[in-house]
Amino acid sequence: MKPQDMPLLQPRRLEQDWPADLPRYWNRGEAFRTHYMNALSILFPDGEQHFIDAVRAFRDRNDDSQLERDIRGFIGQEGWHRHEHGRYNRWLDSIGLPAATLEARIRRNLEMAKQVAPQIDWLAQTVCLEHFTAIMAQALLKHPDWLAEMHPHFRKVWIWHALEELEHKAVAFDLYAKVGGGYLRRVSIMLLMTVFFPFDTLWNLVVLLRRDGQLFKPRTWWHGFRFFFGRDPGLFWKILPAYLRFFKPGFHPWDEDDRQLIRQGIGWLEQLGEVSYTRGSKQ
Repeated sequence: MKPQDMPLLQPRRLEQDWPADLPRYWNRGEAFRTHYMNALSILFPDGEQHFIDAVRAFRDRNDDSQLERDIRGFIGQEGWHRHEHGRYNRWLDSIGLPAATLEARIRRNLEMAKQVAPQIDWLAQTVCLEHFTAIMAQALLKHPDWLAEMHPHFRKVWIWHALEELEHKAVAFDLYAKVGGGYLRRVSIMLLMTVFFPFDTLWNLVVLLRRDGQLFKPRTWWHGFRFFFGRDPGLFWKILPAYLRFFKPGFHPWDEDDRQLIRQGIGWLEQLGEVSYTRGSKQ
């Protein structure tokens, strides 16, 4: 379960503009690494709203005051993530990349999913996707050399998002357990999300690379192979053990104690400056 000495979840608001002269290839100067992160950003505005809706659908069935405070913090943090990645995506539009079109596709898919799936499946999806974001956030904060290769503007965005994903990584899980969500539903939905989440990310990535004239360059895909499966950084191998732990019957997100990583991320964010705390969400 969540460590008792964890502070209350407190939403943070970034205080930075999105100037037109930010570098196009802001992640190590590579098209693949840059557009992979951009592809993730495109998922977030509607994806985060889906998470908020899923948690809100079961909020009135919770009678635990600590979990209620965590739910409030979760909604606040995810609301500001939704807002900031919306601004990020409008910057992508401004440099000629089709973020708005790709967002619309995600929105349509989520609306269709909500029409056919019961609300408990919405919450199970949130549990699974929050696990993905948490283990990716963990990998990012464990490797400051990855962050050092980003332009400072984007480094700040991704540190901010990553540390808050770690802070609230168990909220949807705890609510799911509280309302009677079971193991079989959780792992079966995870198998589905293991298909859909990478597919949607890859779809966005391919469209971005194609629009940018980078899709058919061998160098682009060599960088991609190295990013996922090589030693530099080998993201797939970095997150695989944490992903597999989700399938253990007694699993809980706080089995992996990330308090030191969170403190480290907060320290980095304070060094970068211009972050404020807020009691509310941005909807």
